[in-house]
Amino acid sequence: MDKRILNKIKQCLALAKSATNEHEAAAAMRAAQGLMRKYQVTDADIGLSCVSEHDHPIEGTRIVSYHALLLVLIEHAFGVKAVMKRGLFTPTSATFIGITPQPELAAYCYEVLWVKLKLDRSTYVKSQPKQCKRATKVARGDRYAEGWVNGVYHVVEEFALTEKQSGFVDAYIAKHYPSLTSTKPMTRGKKANTKDAKSEGYARGTSQSIHRPVNGQSQQKRLSRG
Repeated sequence: MDKRILNKIKQCLALAKSATNEHEAAAAMRAAQGLMRKYQVTDADIGLSCVSEHDHPIEGTRIVSYHALLLVLIEHAFGVKAVMKRGLFTPTSATFIGITPQPELAAYCYEVLWVKLKLDRSTYVKSQPKQCKRATKVARGDRYAEGWVNGVYHVVEEFALTEKQSGFVDAYIAKHYPSLTSTKPMTRGKKANTKDAKSEGYARGTSQSIHRPVNGQSQQKRLSRG
């Protein structure tokens, strides 16, 4: 489908929706419908054209528990779906799929949060007693990070999609990723003594806040500590 035609139809539909003059709105709608008939464009074609994806490289080849939780948080906050891509000769990446411009904003926020999460986790692990075994420190760090993400999750509002928009995203994924499968993240140190690591991480996470950008400008998006 020619993107120029799709963009022209979407412009007409946007004008029909925003016009304050009913005659202008009707004319814009007729123009959109005329183009759709001429080029055999359906409502589904228009909807799918609004879906985009944005890749972001991720560290490692196996997703640990707190990393998986962070991806779920991003899905919740931006109304996107995260798909993992692994190639033989390409780095592993997370692909955020959703209604434009949400995927790009989601990738930006993921990067900011991931850096902060790693730093806080590293600081917490270093604060553990020297006599702790390395495996115990890793487990405590992981539980702390899980609590951290859960803390952020509970102070972030969900970016809600309409039922129709969700359908378009699902249709896009089904079309472009027909062989998609799910895998469980790795949970380390299940039997380790992690004490209050998760609750301490949760407290830290609730001090974070995500400020969404205005008018889709990702450079205005920032993460701040309250």
